[in-house]
Amino acid sequence: MYRGFAASVLIVLCTTGSQAMTISRTKVYEDIRAAIVDAEAGFGLGGKVFLNADELRADRTLRAMKKNELQSSDRDQPVAGMHFFEAKSLIETSAVFNALKLMPKGAILHLHNSAAVSSRWVIRNLTYRQEAKLCNVEDRYYFTVRTLNNCPENQTRPIRDMRKERQKDVVVFDEWLESLINMKLKPSRAGHATIDQLWMDFESCFDAIRGFLQYKPFFEAYHRQLLQEFHNDNVYHIELRTSLSKLFDGDGKEYGPVEVAYILHRIVEDFRHQSPTFHGVKLILSKHKNITDKELEGALKLYESLSTSFPGFVVGFDLVGQEDMNRSLKSFAPLLLQPPIPSGPPKYFFHAGEIVGYASEADENVIDAVLLDTKRIGHGYALIKHPVLWHAVRRKQIVLEVCPISNQVLGLVRDLRNHPAGFYVSQNIPITITSDDPGFWDASGVTYDYYYAFMAIAPRAGIGFLKQLVWDSIRYSSLSDAERQNITKIMEKQWALFVREMARENRARN
Repeated sequence: MYRGFAASVLIVLCTTGSQAMTISRTKVYEDIRAAIVDAEAGFGLGGKVFLNADELRADRTLRAMKKNELQSSDRDQPVAGMHFFEAKSLIETSAVFNALKLMPKGAILHLHNSAAVSSRWVIRNLTYRQEAKLCNVEDRYYFTVRTLNNCPENQTRPIRDMRKERQKDVVVFDEWLESLINMKLKPSRAGHATIDQLWMDFESCFDAIRGFLQYKPFFEAYHRQLLQEFHNDNVYHIELRTSLSKLFDGDGKEYGPVEVAYILHRIVEDFRHQSPTFHGVKLILSKHKNITDKELEGALKLYESLSTSFPGFVVGFDLVGQEDMNRSLKSFAPLLLQPPIPSGPPKYFFHAGEIVGYASEADENVIDAVLLDTKRIGHGYALIKHPVLWHAVRRKQIVLEVCPISNQVLGLVRDLRNHPAGFYVSQNIPITITSDDPGFWDASGVTYDYYYAFMAIAPRAGIGFLKQLVWDSIRYSSLSDAERQNITKIMEKQWALFVREMARENRARN
């Protein structure tokens, strides 16, 4: 029935000019116009989601909040049109943001472990521990706890000693330390940097924090904080991209990837016991796109070993890094199609289409990701330029892991009202909202990204859109059927509590 109605609307739109002029002079014009608006709203993501009575009341509340914030701004543009670095403090005073903070987010499907924890926590906690040191090599700074090949002893100092020397300006010193792992504090934030310059600063954040995360006590404290920050933001399941690099402890003992996976598994299980509504974590082994074929063979063999040792915990494989500057998925295709492991190709969750360029080999990564049977596409920003492909993605129900603030910070789009996810939403292409590397841009959790999705990417959407996003995050996760049933019970309860809170807000407003 709906398709038939939409077809009739299309027929009217395709009528001759004279017929259109006749329609425009009658009430039929207004009726058809309203029908088009309704049809478009019903066609987009969340448009067909069933809402019960409480959800309808909550929807009215959220829409009223949204309308007020989008229309009552005394600035040149609403907060949703501003860059996150300028908008953050304003977002935090938003009624919509605070409502979204209460909302259960389901699963986060795209998150890099070494950039997931707020930079402020890293500085206020890890750098104040006695083991914390800072290495300076050719004006590049690296956090560490021991002398390394690239950090000789004469260029490495305890951070506590450096802080004592700056007792009169400790706040300034700590802010400088934070600038090593926070894009907001980098010179490139001024707005004139190229994408390559932004990525250089971005990669430098990973380089700076790596030494801390190689030290087992810091690694453990960091990952406990990761789980806490996301659970505080009402996230109940996380799929974490991680390289599982070697660790060492205070005695110099080293821990290989299998032992690191076990350490993470133990941290997650301990947290689950402390937080009954938190369901758990799954790992996606991720390696950089600058690796050689031989290194890829080793990474795929490592994946097989890990997935055998930790079935249901290590669930997939990805290749990460700036697409324009590194090897394409096509260059890896022979090995990815027929990997040197008896179990066959892993489940792939490829980054692809995180670029603004067009018609390059990097731009075609989205094609290769689909051909390599990726289960999800990380970002998929450039998919809009591939009409055959986005139709296939919708038909095959390959979900896009959309990271709005990440795409903004790394220079793909300045105003998130212009993000291509708006098109994906209108075409009912499955997406999930996720935060990628929030610790590197002065964020925590994922609510900031949900704010932009709700206010900038889908400005006409209501609670049906949010409900679709939340439940799709569970649907497109790597959870088993039994795990999905368990988390669904948690989610249904938490969603009902959120909806009732919004419904009460609606009654109070009226």
